[in-house]
Amino acid sequence: MKRTLLILMISFGLAAMSSLSGYASDSNGDKVKLGQNYPNPAVGTTYIEVAFEGDAVLTVYNLVGKVIEVIPVTSSTISIDVSGYTEGIYLYTLESNGEKVTKRMTVKKH
Repeated sequence: MKRTLLILMISFGLAAMSSLSGYASDSNGDKVKLGQNYPNPAVGTTYIEVAFEGDAVLTVYNLVGKVIEVIPVTSSTISIDVSGYTEGIYLYTLESNGEKVTKRMTVKKH
């Protein structure tokens, strides 16, 4: 039982890390790119560079999976006001043309 749990934990960790790589290929071989937010940790406002084709949405989640904010993406740089967020770790996902890429950000208070 302990070995099985350890293997599952390692497998999950590797899967989670691969999904945070920042790139996802669509069926045409093009890339959907999601940059790391800056500054990180974020205080006040943070920025995220993206590259995509078609329509795109950026969704911010807390670690429990609750949607905090959904942002329609209209340019290559997204600005997020995190002043209303509680201090902690969040995940943000860029979705475009059926592809999803997720990264992590930390929010700190002054």
